[in-house]
Amino acid sequence: MSHKQKTVAVHAGARLGGSKAQPVVPPIHVSAVSWFDSSDELDAALDGKDYVYSRIAAPNTALLEEAVAALEGAEDCVAYASGMAALKAVFEAQELKAGDVVVMPGDGYGVTRLLFKNLCARAGVRLHALKLTDADALERLVALRPKLVLAESITNPLLRVPDVRALSGACREVGAALAVDATFPSPYGQKACELGADYALQSTTKWLNGHSDALGGTVSGSRERMAPLRSARVLGGDVLGPFEAWLTLRGVRTLPVRMKAHCEHAAHVARRLAESPLVERVHYPGLASHPDHEVAKAVLAGGFGGMVAFELKGAGRPECFRFLEAVKLARAAPSLGDVCTLVMHAASASARRMTPEERQEAGIGESLIRVSVGLEDPDDVADDLLSAVAEVVNQ
Repeated sequence: MSHKQKTVAVHAGARLGGSKAQPVVPPIHVSAVSWFDSSDELDAALDGKDYVYSRIAAPNTALLEEAVAALEGAEDCVAYASGMAALKAVFEAQELKAGDVVVMPGDGYGVTRLLFKNLCARAGVRLHALKLTDADALERLVALRPKLVLAESITNPLLRVPDVRALSGACREVGAALAVDATFPSPYGQKACELGADYALQSTTKWLNGHSDALGGTVSGSRERMAPLRSARVLGGDVLGPFEAWLTLRGVRTLPVRMKAHCEHAAHVARRLAESPLVERVHYPGLASHPDHEVAKAVLAGGFGGMVAFELKGAGRPECFRFLEAVKLARAAPSLGDVCTLVMHAASASARRMTPEERQEAGIGESLIRVSVGLEDPDDVADDLLSAVAEVVNQ
């Protein structure tokens, strides 16, 4: 049948025919909608048996979910448009009722704390913020009898390391679901589900993507746990776009190689910083001086991560801001996981949404600098940081 030019312009080149070639790199599937010759096939696709509408399922997202589940050692994975969307989805999947209890880290990411405060307030749920590395944390957790416990594998920004295995045991004792935000170690450093977590969460924007060019988040766990999350995502629409999924999957391909280097570089930078008389304290789980070093050796099987934090001697917020301006190689940016080194003032960035009282209770002081150590030569990174420290402290 012959068609007019307008019709040809719309429909020509819509299908690949003839070739059985399999591309080495998955193509980006940008179409949000697919169609079928068969009505029966369309009907099946609307039940999720094929790709028909990207809010239901999409090829690039499915490939990323398959890859992350494999990395996490989990049965299944659900991807979201951001890490915060993933956290919100896990909270909502618990169907908490008024009077239920949720426990989260009191020394963790400030935006997560604000999110959970808001969600709990709406649902009439009681929220308790505990330092999960405290000696009495498990005893206090059991006494609270929570329905949901959120932990961070390595806390943001103080880099404390809770014993996920022990937390899992305590949660089983009281029937609580355990969700672990394992963004800081990535699946390379810790497979939280294999340590007993019900949910392993990643902000894929960070190490999994590795290049600061795509937002995203994932939740991994059993098929039974993931099924309601996937169904809720269809209704909620918190879907990951095809470009973001493709870019993140590209990053996943090099994750083990990159993370091995990030861990080695961070350890070297931490040792160099610890030698400086101008640095009050260095926070890095790989240092023997770290309070959770022995726990970290047990639960961070892939290494101690690419994050380092340190406190400038005698510094406050003005001095820390000058430090951010004094670095030449590192870049002052409120994120992590890039190939280049990123630095930030913790109290005004990762802990920005916490109240002053919450920051004080957590131990996040005004002199704390967080560093995401990149893939540059680690001595170049250390020299840059120490030069900026000397410039600021000597003033």
